Amino acid sequence: MRYRLAALLLALVTALTGCSTMLPTDPAPRPGLPVDVQPQQDVQHFLQPPQQGASPVDIVQGFLRANVGFAADDDVAREFLTPQLASAWVPTGDVLVIDATPQLQLSGEGEVTATAPAAGRIDADGRLVERTGEVIETFELTRLDGQWRIDAFPEGFGLWLSKPDLERAFRDTLVYYLNPQEGYFVPEQRWLPRGEGLTTAVARTQLGPVPPWLEGAVRTGASPDVHLAVGAVPVDPVTQLATVNLQGAGLGEDNRRIHDLRAQLGHALLGLSGVAAVELRLDGRSLLGDEGAVNLGSDLGYEDLVRTTERALLRVGETFTLVDPRPYNLRNLPPSETRGIELPRLGLGWTGVAATADLDELAAVSTDRTRLWRWRDGREAVNEGIGDGLTDPSYDIFGGLWVAGYTRGGGPPRVWVVEGRSLNATARLVDVPWIDAGSRITDFRVSPEGTRALLVVERAEGRGQRLLVAGIVRDREGRPTALATPMEAAPTLVEVDSARWASTTAIVATGRRAQDQRVLPFSVPLGGWLEDLGEQPGLVDVIAVPTGQGYSPVVRTDDGRFHTREGNLGWLRARNGDELVIPGT
Repeated sequence: MRYRLAALLLALVTALTGCSTMLPTDPAPRPGLPVDVQPQQDVQHFLQPPQQGASPVDIVQGFLRANVGFAADDDVAREFLTPQLASAWVPTGDVLVIDATPQLQLSGEGEVTATAPAAGRIDADGRLVERTGEVIETFELTRLDGQWRIDAFPEGFGLWLSKPDLERAFRDTLVYYLNPQEGYFVPEQRWLPRGEGLTTAVARTQLGPVPPWLEGAVRTGASPDVHLAVGAVPVDPVTQLATVNLQGAGLGEDNRRIHDLRAQLGHALLGLSGVAAVELRLDGRSLLGDEGAVNLGSDLGYEDLVRTTERALLRVGETFTLVDPRPYNLRNLPPSETRGIELPRLGLGWTGVAATADLDELAAVSTDRTRLWRWRDGREAVNEGIGDGLTDPSYDIFGGLWVAGYTRGGGPPRVWVVEGRSLNATARLVDVPWIDAGSRITDFRVSPEGTRALLVVERAEGRGQRLLVAGIVRDREGRPTALATPMEAAPTLVEVDSARWASTTAIVATGRRAQDQRVLPFSVPLGGWLEDLGEQPGLVDVIAVPTGQGYSPVVRTDDGRFHTREGNLGWLRARNGDELVIPGT
């Protein structure tokens, strides 16, 4: 028994020693593997084909259950359709995400009505938009060889998927456009089918047109005459090289377009698991010449804008204090890190403070929303002639100062930008041709990379607010001229009180859905699902502290306190204050 116990202890020590190289020995946190390459169990789906003698309701039910397998080689869903409908069906043309199992009812001879609560919709370009409400559709069936089969869809029918099935069948993926003035990517989230065709779907999507809300605000190397020369983007299983064969008149002689496509397609495809390099080819030859294939170490000429901040301004009354916004208690910066930084005093008649990234300039609006205050190098100036109902000011990456409101005497909504270092520079109008004259802009912020603006727009006659995102159209010199036709970022919010950019792909907002009893803080991923950040009584505002890999939310309540989040502990009281100002916003 003694020898057996000794052997067992020796085996245990050996096993632990062998595992020691896999355990962390450094207390500092380090990033792990990307999510899409983490080991995961291969879940098998056994989808039932049509059964002999199945009723019309059984056929429709079986078809909807089999929707999740639409991309598989043995696409069972098509077996529930007549041959003509099966060959014409485009599953990804319109994807409805549902919140519960559809309720089916025989509504006539060979006619079945399906009813389900909707959660969202994905269009043919992979854009997800949340929605609510009940969806009712009718399927028509006919008999083939004595068996019922679906013969006609509701108009534009693609797929009905639950949220878990959506995660199994689709992947949220980024495609990229280019900031014309700076070397930054402008990301767009899309939901594309998983499987071996994902590289093809990403490449085809990247070659598509710029969405309407970004027209004139971003650049792309794609054009209507450039498309895939073959039906797929193959990936070599050994080298993990993805080859994109392109076709397009004049592409080979247009170096700027080649450079842009190299950056866009390279960055998008290298973000996929199993792709280590990307080659662009035209008419059988490499478009990249001596540069060769793009890999993870390649200089693409553009980069993702990664924001982080180690200091912020905490305003209490008329004074500002430099704090570190990253710890849960928003502690003051030590004197060694604040030496030489001059900050003004600001009277209580001013609010909505904004600051440039270097803290060289500050701006605010009067509490009656009629005047704009600016401060730089110990000097200050007040602009009293811009307009009324002014929003909190917002700085862009180029140093431009933005504010929205309406003209004196109750005119239509307006957006202004102040350019240049002069404190007395004139505010210049930016055209917003799509906005309704009876509405009001209550919040306005410029995105971190400077190509987009978010607007909270109050509908005419108090019919609620909308959270909108619109591209900032600029001329050849980079001067803002207009806002593109916007997209609605969070259509399920019936009330929006405030909003701020959290990153290049997400917004934080305070608002309320139809089912909410009070205003809540939300994370609003552009192209993703709205996320409730957790109720906090007395909520006034939510602020995003950039962390490099994302952001940390901070909320302010009506008792003059800031609350931060620490893990899963919920909101923790940090400290008192009137405003927390993140530089560069």
